[in-house]
Amino acid sequence: DARESAPFEHACTLITGLGLIACALLTPSRGRAVIHAMAGGALLVRAASGRDGLRKWAREPQAQPRSRIVVAP
Repeated sequence: DARESAPFEHACTLITGLGLIACALLTPSRGRAVIHAMAGGALLVRAASGRDGLRKWAREPQAQPRSRIVVAP
């Protein structure tokens, strides 16, 4: 939370984690599948953490202040 994230850091980490989990499902070796799944899960947790993770993605966009238009009679 203390440092600024690199541009697209969390999105790239999310995509990489999902890719490793997909590789785990397709790998014929059980040992490699476990390693891929563990690494993918760790990357998913990393993508969700921090100030630009799930907290930022779950926030609703802030409402823009309405400007008042006053028409003189």
